[in-house]
Amino acid sequence: SISSSIHQTQYFKMVRTSSILLVIASALSAEAFTVSNMPRNTLSTMRMADDDETVKLVDETERGVSLDQDGKSNVWAIEPKMEVDSKSAEEKTSSAITAAGGLFAFAAVAFGILTHLPDPDQF
Repeated sequence: SISSSIHQTQYFKMVRTSSILLVIASALSAEAFTVSNMPRNTLSTMRMADDDETVKLVDETERGVSLDQDGKSNVWAIEPKMEVDSKSAEEKTSSAITAAGGLFAFAAVAFGILTHLPDPDQF
């Protein structure tokens, strides 16, 4: 009786402590959804370019990006190069057989391990 009351008291302390921690964590994370009070810079200057020509970037390794004469960046997509499959039918068949063999070996090892696990009702 004394032992169960001690366990019951400890249980209620644990529930109360975890509830308090949950409330504190919720209060701290709720601030992430508030609006910032930092001032926003709404003034901007708009200028027109003399012509629509773009100036290439100095770094030619980054393709798909350029700068116009006002310094505004332009980004566009680059299509991937097409690759031609050069494997013969025999190579494709051997690759498929190897993959199937590996899958079968994995399934056999997994089956062997899972069937030899101890009985959970034993504990």
